[in-house]
This record gives sequence, C-alpha cells and structure tokens, in this order.
Amino acid sequence: MSTPSETTSDFANARPYERLGAAPIRTGSFARLAFLRAIVWSLIGLIYAPLFTGLLELMTGLGMGPYAYMLAAGLAGGAGAVLYGARELALISTGIGAAAGVAVLILLSDQAGLANVVLVASVLAAAVGLTVSFPRRCSRHVPGKLMAGLMSGIFGGAVLAIVGPLHPAPFSTFAVLAFLVSVNGILYVGSVEWWIAVSRRMKLESRPCYIIESVIMAILAGIAAGSVWMVAAPLLGTDAGVSQLASITMHYEIQNAVLGGLLGGALGGFLLEIFRFSWVHEL
Repeated sequence: MSTPSETTSDFANARPYERLGAAPIRTGSFARLAFLRAIVWSLIGLIYAPLFTGLLELMTGLGMGPYAYMLAAGLAGGAGAVLYGARELALISTGIGAAAGVAVLILLSDQAGLANVVLVASVLAAAVGLTVSFPRRCSRHVPGKLMAGLMSGIFGGAVLAIVGPLHPAPFSTFAVLAFLVSVNGILYVGSVEWWIAVSRRMKLESRPCYIIESVIMAILAGIAAGSVWMVAAPLLGTDAGVSQLASITMHYEIQNAVLGGLLGGALGGFLLEIFRFSWVHEL
C-alpha cells in the first residue's frame, strides 16, 4: 500500500492531533465528557476520602490541633496526585504495597505496627524501582504534580483550620470531604502546569529515571500498605496506641467520608469540564 503524499487526497484529508480542549465540542459530546470527568474524579475522591480520614485521625492523635487538617489534606492531596499522575507505576506500586502489607500482617500478626508495615512495603517497592527497568513508564512530570497536589491540599486544609474554630459546631466528615476533594481537584488541575514548570527550574526532572521511579513506588507502596493496616488493625487486637485508636475512629467515619469524597469528586470533575480545564493526562 502506498503512503500518503502531498498530492494525494488522503494527505489533504488528514488532520493533525488536537488537544482535548482545543476543538469545539457539540452539546451531546460535551455532556458525555462532563459526565465522564465527574465519574473519574468521583473515583479519585473515593481513594482520597479514607486516606485523608486516616491521616487526620493520626495527626489529631499526635496533638497537631488545627494543623492536622493542613497536614492530612496536603499529604492526601500529594499522594492522590502521584497516584493519578504515575499511571502504570501506580498499579505496580499499590500491588506491591498491598501484598507486602498483607504478608507482614500474616507473618507478624499483632506485633505488626503501622510504621513497620509502611517501612517494609516502601523499601521493597524502592528496591524494585531501582533494579527493574521500566523504559516506558518513567513519569518525569510527577515531581511537579506531587508539589501541585501537596500545595492544593494544604490550602484546602488551611481554610478548614481557620474557619473550623469560628464555626459553632464541628464540621461533619461528609462536608469536610466534599469541600476538600472538590477544591483540591480544581486547584490541582488549575495549577499543575505551573508547578511542573517549577520542578523543571529546580532540576527535579533531570534526575535519573530510575531514581524518580523508585521514589514514586516507595510512596505509593507505603500508602497502600498503611491502608491495609488501617483497615485490618481493629480486627487484630494490636496494642492500643495512637495508630490503633485512629484506625478504630476511621472505621466509624469511613462511610460519611466516602460519600463526601464521591460527591466532592463528581462536583469538582463536572466543574472542571464546564470551564474547559485541560485533562491532566495531556501534560
């Protein structure tokens, strides 16, 4: 078969690739994209909600006071950004973390503390990242996305830390997650290109690819293993420390947290499409 040339009708009819937000979209297509983006971000909210809830309980138990909102939201936002931005690495890392977490819980039973589980999973995933080659899975933009997620989460947490003491009653978990997920998502998408440019100026993207991959995998595997521990800890009867109390409290709050995360994510994703923000996978 002959290849198209400048004199053929095939070449004349060919169109270059356009970004998703560049071409005009018909009403029907726009509605479908808005619905699709709402679903995608509601799933991100589903991941964000239990992670933030567990971190908030840990920070509160450690006596962080109002700063607990900022730290928990920042860490959850950064972890969500890495999970969303790393794509293939995210699947491998969370699989390693979940498997390592289950293995440690089975082998050590009630002696398996949260820190031990996270440490084992992180070291194992980092070792895989350093020794196994992933030539098509290097995500050099992830440092910038991580900074965007961290700062977006810290901003949302700072708003809650300031407004919370002024409110006559504590905010419900549902309202907190609906607010954080929607605001964090919109700020993240709106600022991520700028943060990626900052990471380039800081030479973060010039590091060897395997180092970036190992750090990404260690973070995500530690989160996955810690999540496994937080879910299983009340069933194991471990020592009643801060992490155990945080795990038990998270179990009571998880339903409202997930519902708030789903609603906040759907609302944030819908607004992102309404105002034609770029999809992050285009960066």
